[in-house]
Amino acid sequence: MLAPRTAPPFPLDWGFSTREDPEESLPPRRLHQVHGCEVVEAAEGIQDADGIWTRTPGLAIGVRVADCVPILLAGPIHGRPWAAALHAGWRGATGGILRRGVALFSDLGGRPEDLAWALGPAILKCHFEVGEEVLAAARRDPAWREGLAEPGPRGRPHLDLHGLLRAQALDLGLDPARDGSVAVCTLCSPELLHSYRAGDRHGRQWGWIRIT
Repeated sequence: MLAPRTAPPFPLDWGFSTREDPEESLPPRRLHQVHGCEVVEAAEGIQDADGIWTRTPGLAIGVRVADCVPILLAGPIHGRPWAAALHAGWRGATGGILRRGVALFSDLGGRPEDLAWALGPAILKCHFEVGEEVLAAARRDPAWREGLAEPGPRGRPHLDLHGLLRAQALDLGLDPARDGSVAVCTLCSPELLHSYRAGDRHGRQWGWIRIT
């Protein structure tokens, strides 16, 4: 398990699994992820969504990824803990799933600056070659800056998905001192992590969180 680098605001277990974590140590699957921006409250059964949140102590929630970015959020709402896990590929990131998750926290009474947050292992800019349509979608984001993309060795652009999400987080008022991100590239670490682009069609790691 790779743990976020920042202390959570209340007692919780959170982190990013690797190939070394046994299946029984991971949360039950609660989402059918569809590369969208829906964020739902944890409930019985499997829901179609790419984000999940809870205020229930002891309930483990999470998202499954194999190149996309898992995002963990934790913060207080009127003195009670709130936790969420989001799945952000390029569609989710440019579609605003992080903005959706933070807005939900705010609507419930939380303050964005109180959130602890962490972006987990994903395909990083060194390997994330994208098409022009992906770059065009990213450039429409209010937090976009040109340094988030650069030409790759094959002439196609490489996108910094971690960087885009971090820029969004700061634009939303999240505190950089509470950023516990783990910037490990899935394609660079095949012995530790699953990567769809590396040919691993079935393996997934989790970004998960549980209020204790």
